[in-house]
Amino acid sequence: MRLNHREQRHCYGFSLVEMVVVLAIFGILLAIAFRGISSLSEAAQKAKAVSGLRTIVNAYRQYMEDTGHPIRWLELGAVAEAESAGFDVTLIAAVLAKDSYLTDIEAWVWDFDYRVRKYEREGGVMPTKICDIQRNTDGKITSAKIDTSFRGQRGFPVSVCAVVAANSCTNEDFFKNASEIPIAYSRGLRGWDTAPGTWADSTINLDRGGVFGRKGGFIAFLDGHVEWYNNLGTGNQCALKKYGTNTMTNKICETIPKGGGTVYTNSYVLSWKGGATDCDRF
Repeated sequence: MRLNHREQRHCYGFSLVEMVVVLAIFGILLAIAFRGISSLSEAAQKAKAVSGLRTIVNAYRQYMEDTGHPIRWLELGAVAEAESAGFDVTLIAAVLAKDSYLTDIEAWVWDFDYRVRKYEREGGVMPTKICDIQRNTDGKITSAKIDTSFRGQRGFPVSVCAVVAANSCTNEDFFKNASEIPIAYSRGLRGWDTAPGTWADSTINLDRGGVFGRKGGFIAFLDGHVEWYNNLGTGNQCALKKYGTNTMTNKICETIPKGGGTVYTNSYVLSWKGGATDCDRF
């Protein structure tokens, strides 16, 4: 039996227009799915960062409550290796690991951090411990030094920067302003260069770039709250408060009591130690 003209037309496949429409819809669905997956991935990364920062703050607070003072420069010197040329944040990690306040490397090293991934791709070996501890027959610690595999100086990358106190600081100096004093923050926050209060762009400066690029980063405060900042503002819109005053600042070093400081993990400028007019310069 022969088909008429209308029946014959239905025997053919999709028209070009129909195929273009289907492909367009398929492309839109893929784009939506990709954006959704990217958003979920970024949300998971941020959740991991917040968890790590809170873990560090909790350990820091416990250390303060047990010792009667914040982590100070002299504590960093006690765990530094003899040949140490400077202080960096890995020494704060060693102080907390020494007496088991925090031995978890993952709190300091975020596996999604581009510097950590680059380190692994280039054959770097991930450290398994923070601190080398020697004990006598009674179990008492006789020596505690930072493990060389975890040392941040021109080597293993760390995702966190942190605060260290002046040797004259007491707990009262910190706890009375606990909600305003940062303890740890994601790497990359500028403090004293041409754009203070912003986050360094990793595409321009790989070693010192922010973990989240110039999108922003997290700051964790002594009272335990963690906030995301796209930037710390300028002028009257600055996000942080200078220690002991009611004025605002976008320089994180100015929030620390008695000229304490922040310590870094950059490949070249590892630390700052001095007055509040000369910190965080790179």
